[in-house]
Amino acid sequence: MEKMIEIKDVSKLYKAGKEMTKALDHVSLDVKKGEIIVILGPSGSGKTTLLNVTSGLDNITSGKILYEGNNIAKYSDHKKTSFRKKNLGFIFQTYNLLEHLNVYENVLVGSSLGKNNDNVTDIINTVGLEKHKHKYMHELSGGEQQRVSIARALAKRPKVMFCDEPTGALDEKTGKIVLETLIKINEEYQTTMVIVTHNPGIALIGDRIIKMNSGQIIEEIVNEKRTKPQDIPWG
Repeated sequence: MEKMIEIKDVSKLYKAGKEMTKALDHVSLDVKKGEIIVILGPSGSGKTTLLNVTSGLDNITSGKILYEGNNIAKYSDHKKTSFRKKNLGFIFQTYNLLEHLNVYENVLVGSSLGKNNDNVTDIINTVGLEKHKHKYMHELSGGEQQRVSIARALAKRPKVMFCDEPTGALDEKTGKIVLETLIKINEEYQTTMVIVTHNPGIALIGDRIIKMNSGQIIEEIVNEKRTKPQDIPWG
């Protein structure tokens, strides 16, 4: 598969008082088009920092981050914002939905951010919320709200979807439904996905598992066959 992202010798330093903390320590990683990468590690391992710098939400101290050969680490803040808007989707543990809008209107907001001409109703159907299209956020469960956020991110048809602990606030049954939705999107739209989690069971749904600790990649595991979400151990 063709490379979508190349992370080359990336380090990220934070200053805390007089001390310098290495959140990322010379990390290198390639992400191929259409694959699911799961970054696994405990709190403080650097996994969320890696997601943030790879997606251009945060700056690196040194190294390169290439998207199809273009080094976004050199982009200005304005150019990075424009790049994210056109190319990337985000799903977080908190849903960040607009409470005064219904499901359809929230997804429509996502569609307006990109050049995607897909029917918003079709995207809502893809995430299994066709019966809830006109409901407001207070009328939905946590899992349903997370699927709205997935639909909103998908509506602009991103090349890469970044998911930071997307099931962190959900119970097992609901979390697995959300994971099934992500896999369906990957398979139907060939959307490249980078998923950050502390849950080793979730890692089994990916094509590759990237284990992190102390700001470094300590192991890379290739899954010959993805495990279906309903079959993964939880927690």
